[in-house]
Amino acid sequence: MGEYDEFIGKPTSVGVVTVERGTVTAFAASVLDDRAEYRNRDAAVAAGFADLPVPPTYWFSAAQNWGQWEEEQPSEPIGTSPMNIVMGGLMATGGMILHGEQEFTFHRNAVVGEKLHQRGVVKDIYTKQSGDRTMTFMVVETTYTDDAGAPVVTSTMNLIHRS
Repeated sequence: MGEYDEFIGKPTSVGVVTVERGTVTAFAASVLDDRAEYRNRDAAVAAGFADLPVPPTYWFSAAQNWGQWEEEQPSEPIGTSPMNIVMGGLMATGGMILHGEQEFTFHRNAVVGEKLHQRGVVKDIYTKQSGDRTMTFMVVETTYTDDAGAPVVTSTMNLIHRS
């Protein structure tokens, strides 16, 4: 049994994200994707989308930082996030945190105007030795679902603390 097993399965976040046109367009421009579908609704519809589609790597940062309006957030408390407890506790002893990797599973294309429900959960926490240092890995899975509860995209991220 691992030192952090009590945190596996615990929620890290819960919320509602509104996919906004300005954010999608600005994000596409920031990653140098100049396809018309990200800027022009007519071009998006002509390409088979209901509205402007969301760029694939949008879920890395933009969805966590934009489109979360206070009045739309669920009242469901998650308490203190295990990310804060585990990684915060490790940082208090020194070292550094790295974003190790992130992968996405796309169940369908998200488009501008949708309100998606997101829920993050700790999937695993484990340690590895690296010379005289300990590396602690935290795997967090965040799933975005539509109003019917169907998954739209799942993000799996690995944070690493190196002592």
